[in-house]
Amino acid sequence: MIEKYPRDWDGNEWEQFSLRLVRERHGAENVQPIPARVNGDLGIECITTDGCVYQSYSPEETGDTSKAASAMRAKANRDLNKLVTNKGKILELLGGLKVRRWILLCPFLDDKDVVKTVAKKSQQVMDAGLPFLAPDFRGLVHCQEDFSKEIDRIRLQACGATLILKTPDDDEVSVAGNTISEALAQKIVRAFPQLNPEQVAKRKFGFIRTHIRAENALDQLKRDAPELWERATTAIALEEDRLETSGTVSGPAADLLTIEQDRLYQTLSAALPTLETNAVRAIAMGQIGTWLIECPLDFTPPTSG
Repeated sequence: MIEKYPRDWDGNEWEQFSLRLVRERHGAENVQPIPARVNGDLGIECITTDGCVYQSYSPEETGDTSKAASAMRAKANRDLNKLVTNKGKILELLGGLKVRRWILLCPFLDDKDVVKTVAKKSQQVMDAGLPFLAPDFRGLVHCQEDFSKEIDRIRLQACGATLILKTPDDDEVSVAGNTISEALAQKIVRAFPQLNPEQVAKRKFGFIRTHIRAENALDQLKRDAPELWERATTAIALEEDRLETSGTVSGPAADLLTIEQDRLYQTLSAALPTLETNAVRAIAMGQIGTWLIECPLDFTPPTSG
């Protein structure tokens, strides 16, 4: 089983997901995102029409509770201070709307000292007499558990949603290739002895690219639709067990790769009937590359004569 709510998030991905959570709760028509690209960050990620201000934050340190809490407290202090230093810009931005809540939205919340820091700092902001704060203004810290209903709805939507296939660029493939054993190239040589070194390198590059793309797709499923991720990984594991027990395969390599890919595609299609065809095909193609890299799939060199 996987963790119910992932703790490790890329900052940009958490920002996007946080905005999605806020829209799910308040309604997209009631949420105004605040771009930070022009004139900097005002300590406000988005504003809702009922007076809630959200600021998302994903700490880099997720395993050490103390370090994560320290980073969250520092973030809250910095951004609540921005309400004071940018009060003129924010007043104009709000257009008469009174802010009732400032909410720091994080993937997780382990330490109550973060809550204390936000409460104390928000009271200092309130004492500064900012004209756009409502009389009942409060600062809060929320995490994914506070948005459990919204996350459940998003995951339910994801069961029939289009999966965004992230194809790695050449640099990403090259970096990954540096860490992958030369065994992959040796397998390609055994499978396709007629290829010259340049063609072997190109074929290896292609397998690594599809492997990374499939990993990206599975990571997205794990985050957005864990039920589908479990189905996919179970189907893949069963096919991998079959390969492990079969050992090295023989016959024309191109035919064998096509057979294995089609077999896995059919298995995944049955396990993931709501996922679009391109996504299932990409996972199947990439898993062939993964199996070549991680050894369950290998070839015997063709015999001459």
